[in-house]
Amino acid sequence: MGTSGERRNVRQAGRAPKVGYEHPTQLIASTFLRAIAENDAPAIWARLSRESRGLLEGTYAARAKVAVHRAAGVDGDNADARLDLVVAPLRESALRASGGAERLNAFGVSAARLLDRENAYVVLLADFGDERIVAEADWKPAHVLAFVHESREWLVDLGATAALSRDVELPDPLGEIRP
Repeated sequence: MGTSGERRNVRQAGRAPKVGYEHPTQLIASTFLRAIAENDAPAIWARLSRESRGLLEGTYAARAKVAVHRAAGVDGDNADARLDLVVAPLRESALRASGGAERLNAFGVSAARLLDRENAYVVLLADFGDERIVAEADWKPAHVLAFVHESREWLVDLGATAALSRDVELPDPLGEIRP
């Protein structure tokens, strides 16, 4: 995964990914989904990879009909008036894809699957209920959410999520983000 030229097909990797119990991606996934459900633009932005931020800035430029260099460099706090507008297409798309904020908040998050040192994913589990631990045999996978390790932290990667979703034949939890 990582940049588009480095994306890997999980089925062709030849081996099962290493499982990471209590991996940072689990908490990040939950926090990211909650931020989308609660319309917390700074929290959404903080958990996105650089490439994903750039894609959203480009989408904002297309929607607002401004030059890309005018859309770049969005600050991740509420002081930047563009932040809500930049994050809005992602939020709208994720809510459509998941069936709404309540359903988005109801997903369970699996242990991390580590593809390599820089790429991981979690499985989002539908119908998770009140259980804290669900045996893998009882999972009802709904989506996958992919992460890239950059700047010493794990961040959600939009492109990797879309590619991995296609690879495992699950719908993209973030939907189709359009300008």
